[in-house]
Amino acid sequence: MEEKIDVSFVMTVYNKEKFLPSVLKALLNQTGVKNPEYIFVDDASKDKSVAIIKKMTKGVKNVTIIAKKQNQGISITTNQALSLAKGTYTRPLDSDDILPLDSTEKMIEMAKKYKTDMVYGSFVKTGKPAEELTKVRLPKTFRSYHKDNALWGVLTGRFVRMGQLIKTSVIRKCGGVDERVFIQDESMALRCAFYANGVVRMFAPVVLVPQEDGNFSGNKIQLDHDRFLAHYYFLVGHRYEMSDDILKKLNAKLVSAYWKLTRKTTILPYLHPVFFRYLVCKVFHTMPDFVYLKKVVDRLKKLPNIRRSQGTH
Repeated sequence: MEEKIDVSFVMTVYNKEKFLPSVLKALLNQTGVKNPEYIFVDDASKDKSVAIIKKMTKGVKNVTIIAKKQNQGISITTNQALSLAKGTYTRPLDSDDILPLDSTEKMIEMAKKYKTDMVYGSFVKTGKPAEELTKVRLPKTFRSYHKDNALWGVLTGRFVRMGQLIKTSVIRKCGGVDERVFIQDESMALRCAFYANGVVRMFAPVVLVPQEDGNFSGNKIQLDHDRFLAHYYFLVGHRYEMSDDILKKLNAKLVSAYWKLTRKTTILPYLHPVFFRYLVCKVFHTMPDFVYLKKVVDRLKKLPNIRRSQGTH
């Protein structure tokens, strides 16, 4: 009888040859995992990323490597990788994310302790070279909290990076990330939380970020743009299935994201109507104005210097 896979580690890759040796060293030495699988989908890298993965995983069982010939963007690539996962849990990560050696073990312990479908931790921008992070472990003690309502937990917590462990069945139900949004982080949290049985937040650094060199987290306008769209598409897709409290919280996220973007791209932003809408929403906790939000989406589609997924609308 074939042994069941307990965790699927799912990695999207694009031009990360500098980080991959350290990332893979930490990944392949995760503790407390009985029968993992490793899924790598390369989004048409132009460097030696695929060669490094093949070399470092030689002889490792349950390894899948897909090297795409056309670059499509991280959201589409993430879904291609997620679709292959067969484990009880899935842990997605970027190809410059370094996992503390016992982080997956501790996250599984949390999932079982609280009988929950989603576990999130923190990430830390270390400012250190990647090779210095391959032997790090989590603190022996750390705080955590559990929310039965996973969506409320995600909306009121800080769940914005790929520091999660999620039941694979939940990822199947929600269809993975929203491919209309280039950066995948927030759409995954929202979409999974809608179907998940509870969420745990660990106040422990389950992802270590080494010295960065030009990743998307440095483009604050892109982040605000994608944060707005992730929440907007989720809101429109589930507007009739959620409570007023959830709708108001989603609206607050949307108004805040657009205000932050406006503040970065507008002269005298504090005199702009977007700022006054932000203040009203903050004070009175308003319900979504779908006509207004659709107009914002139309404006965002015309915003220059924004990366968008290939082959989506």
